[in-house]
Amino acid sequence: MFDWGLLLLLLAAIAIGYFLGLRSRRQNSAKSGPTFEPHYIQGLNYLLSERQDAAIDTFIDALEVNSDTLETHLALGNMLRKRGEVDRAIKIHQNLLARPGLGEEQSLQVQLELARDFIRAGLLDRAELLLLELMNTSSAALRSQCLQDLIEIYRDEKEWQKGISAINQLSGRRFSRLQDKWRRVQAHYYCELAEEALQRSDYLVARRLLRSAMGADKQSARASLLLGRLELRLGQPVEALKALKQVFYQDAALVGEALPIIAECYAEMGATAELAAYLDERLAESGSVAIALARAQLLRTEQGAQAAAEFLGQQRAPGLSLQAAGTLLHYQLEGQSCPDTGLQTAAAVVDRLLKALPQYRCQQCGFGGQQLHWLCPSCKTWGAVKPVDG
Repeated sequence: MFDWGLLLLLLAAIAIGYFLGLRSRRQNSAKSGPTFEPHYIQGLNYLLSERQDAAIDTFIDALEVNSDTLETHLALGNMLRKRGEVDRAIKIHQNLLARPGLGEEQSLQVQLELARDFIRAGLLDRAELLLLELMNTSSAALRSQCLQDLIEIYRDEKEWQKGISAINQLSGRRFSRLQDKWRRVQAHYYCELAEEALQRSDYLVARRLLRSAMGADKQSARASLLLGRLELRLGQPVEALKALKQVFYQDAALVGEALPIIAECYAEMGATAELAAYLDERLAESGSVAIALARAQLLRTEQGAQAAAEFLGQQRAPGLSLQAAGTLLHYQLEGQSCPDTGLQTAAAVVDRLLKALPQYRCQQCGFGGQQLHWLCPSCKTWGAVKPVDG
């Protein structure tokens, strides 16, 4: 489809660059005049002929490179990169580097933009090499930008240890404190390494990494969940409970992820009554649908489906939940000697609705899915995907 918006923006950029260059020439010489007018007219002809690719290339070639027009070139490259036209963005930035008139600071900025082009194109190795070179020559501000881009590369390459090292360098000074944003990211990198250690049953290393994750971010519910699983696997339910109960205070939205493991811990300890008391206490504090459903499941096990159904029917928050409504219908059907066909139909409809709806949703971009992603697949934000409560 012909994109008039892009070409109008290009025209505006070219015009701005042209007049800036013209003004500069007037200041340095009494003789002035447009040097790219033929190219400009040719670009307009391509535009009117709806030859968009040729028009863009002609306008880019027409814009003179100097200190006044560099930002215009960079803006064009960034715009094309964001639109997914990475090849053109790379061409612009490589052409800029080939021009002899760039100063050292300007050259570094163009190289940074070229590295970002490579990242967008999936050429992560080339981007990493270029960024590492810039790290040795750039200013503190540019160095910080390089580190942030490197952290993104190491995330995509799953090079978690390199990412942790890059985050440590962001503070600039040895004892200065990292921003909370980067501490949270670093905690997730430690958790990724801990999960790899758990997969190979290296529990000592996994515990050390989880302690590092909590040192980076005391509010890391993910680290508490992993530590709970680790301790339970090692046959230490009491220690597992200490870690898992922290999730309620670290991130209440994730309490539903901890409850099945908490129930398993109490079961291994033979302390069902203590589990019931704990769930009642948490439910009174939060009114969470996930906690109400866990309490109802415990009642079903101890007293039967009818008692569980009566409990759910008395709950206020679960009454507004589709998941709780579906569970309540199933409990009511289970408690009947002769199942009601109307209830069966309603339960089947609710089940179909629940299967069609996402169980988890990203709080940043709205991405929905059926499983928990610690890194949102859509917006690449750590820890933004949360369970849909009910």
